[in-house]
Amino acid sequence: MKIILLLITVLFSSMAVTSCTNDEGDNDLDYLAPNDEEEFVLKETQIEDNSN
Repeated sequence: MKIILLLITVLFSSMAVTSCTNDEGDNDLDYLAPNDEEEFVLKETQIEDNSN
């Protein structure tokens, strides 16, 4: 009985580990440069200033 439970545990553990994959390709990643974030914040502050 212990062997069966051990095999079931190993089976589910291996299924969990193998199902955690990253399906994104190398070209699908979106890299943000530091100036991209600054431009985004600047646009948000300009929109807030225009709304006031």
